[in-house]
Amino acid sequence: MGLSTLQYIRELYPDSKIIYALPSWITPLYKNVDICCDEVISCDLKTARDWFKFYQKVRSLKPDVIFEMHLAGRSFKFFNLFSKIFRTPYFFHNHHEKGPTNILDQGVIKAVIQRDLDGAFSCLSKEEKIPNYLDYTPVMKGSFKKSKRLILGVVATRETKMWPLEYYVELAKMCKNKFPDVEIEIPLSTSADDQKIKEKLLFLGSEEVANIVHISLENLTHYIGESILYVGNDTGLKHLAVATSVKSYTLFGPEPPNEWHPYKKEEHPYFYKEPLECRTRTAHYCGLSTCDSMICLNEFSPSEVFNVIEKDLNE
Repeated sequence: MGLSTLQYIRELYPDSKIIYALPSWITPLYKNVDICCDEVISCDLKTARDWFKFYQKVRSLKPDVIFEMHLAGRSFKFFNLFSKIFRTPYFFHNHHEKGPTNILDQGVIKAVIQRDLDGAFSCLSKEEKIPNYLDYTPVMKGSFKKSKRLILGVVATRETKMWPLEYYVELAKMCKNKFPDVEIEIPLSTSADDQKIKEKLLFLGSEEVANIVHISLENLTHYIGESILYVGNDTGLKHLAVATSVKSYTLFGPEPPNEWHPYKKEEHPYFYKEPLECRTRTAHYCGLSTCDSMICLNEFSPSEVFNVIEKDLNE
C-alpha cells in the first residue's frame, strides 16, 4: 500500500528520481512490473555486513532527501546517523506515536493509506490541499493477459482473519458447478503453516474443483493481474488484486475495513458483520489469534458469498 504514497510524491516532484527501499525478501514482487518510482533497492539491516552494504548503496545514490514511511528501530538508527554525517534531510512517520507531532492527525485511526499520505503531506509537501486516499489507489502496471481465473485467498496473518476452509471448498464447488470454464486456484506459499492449510484443503476435497498453486514472488503480481476475480481474506493477495485492477471481494472479521481496506467499496466490495460488541472490547479491533465462536466470519455462508460474486463470474 506504500505505492499510493509513491504516486503522491511523484505528483509533487515529477522530475525527481525516486528510490524505493524495501526488505530484500519482498523486492522480487516488483521485478516485472512498473510502479511509480525509478528504482527498487533492498534494505536489510540485521547484521553489520547489512549495514555496510546498505551504506555503500545509499552513499552512491547521494540522496537529496530521505523519507521513511513506516519508522522502524534499525532503519531510524541508520538514516538518523547517515543524515547527521552527510547533512541529508531525513523525515519519518511513526504510526505508533500517539502524541502531537509535525504529522497531520498523528495517532488518529484512519485508512492506512491516508496515514501514509498524511506523513508525506506533512514532511514533503508545500501544497495546502490534503491528499485523499481514494484518489491514490495503488497501481502496478504490466502486460497482463487475462485468463478466466478465480483466485481464492485462503491465508491470513492469523487464524481469526480466516474464513473457514470448509466454506472456501464449498464456494469453489458452487462456482465450478455454475461456471465450469472458470479456473479456480488457491495460491499458497511453501511455509509450514501453508502446508498445513494445503493438507486440510486436500482432505476437504478441494482438488475436485480447485488447483492449489505455488507462485514465486517474482511472478505473483502477473499471476494475480491476469485473473478476473479475487475472493478471500484480508491479506496481501487482496492488495495485489487491487493494484493490478482485478475485482476483489474481501471477508473481514476482527479488523475494521475502514482502516485496512482503503479502497472504494463500489469497486472492491467486502463482507463485514457489524456491530459486534466482542470486536471492540479492548481496542478498535479484536486482536485475538484464536476464537471459539468466530461469529464475525462464520456467519457469512458460502451460498451468501456466491450469490454476490456470481455476476462477476458471468461476465
